Amino acid sequence: MTLTTGKFSVVDVFDNNSFAHDPRADFLNWAVIDAGAFDYAADSWGYSLGAAAEWNPGDWTGRLGLFALSREPNGTHLDRSFAQHQWVAELAHRHEIGGRPGKLRLLAFSSHARMGTYDDAVALAAPADTALVRRMAAKQGFAVNAEQALGGNLGAFARYSPNDGRTEAFDFSDINSLLSFGLSVNGEAWSRPSTHWVWLWR
Repeated sequence: MTLTTGKFSVVDVFDNNSFAHDPRADFLNWAVIDAGAFDYAADSWGYSLGAAAEWNPGDWTGRLGLFALSREPNGTHLDRSFAQHQWVAELAHRHEIGGRPGKLRLLAFSSHARMGTYDDAVALAAPADTALVRRMAAKQGFAVNAEQALGGNLGAFARYSPNDGRTEAFDFSDINSLLSFGLSVNGEAWSRPSTHWVWLWR
């Protein structure tokens, strides 16, 4: 059992992927390094306050976390009272195919905050402004995340993520649904082992 608490990034614990996750080395945009529709809790710099528990029995890993959302969407200040918060759960399975490692993850999140819905904003006035119709609401979504080593420095990844699409983007993403997959080649072949070359489709 591993317990992580304090101020850290939600995606340091959840939605990891060996071939498409680290913006410091992968040179991928925000819609690919994480599940695009995973509107994870974060301030303007990508951090949140919270806690995550992780359990690793055998080939399985279960994770559960509670995090503070921003006081206002993509704001610089977190809601330290946790009146606005997000629950994140993830189940992961480690496997081998042809003797090569892979992982499959299923993630779900539920945010509870003062959010406006797009329908309410459009009905109120033009131009539509979700800030004028914010009230306590819930936003849910999930993500399927897979990775598979293919040999040498080559690996494959795929993610599918939808959310409810009715409430405004809160802290990370304004994507309602995204499918992405691709191949990643470690840069060791050209003496850059900490970087990757990626072919992707989204």
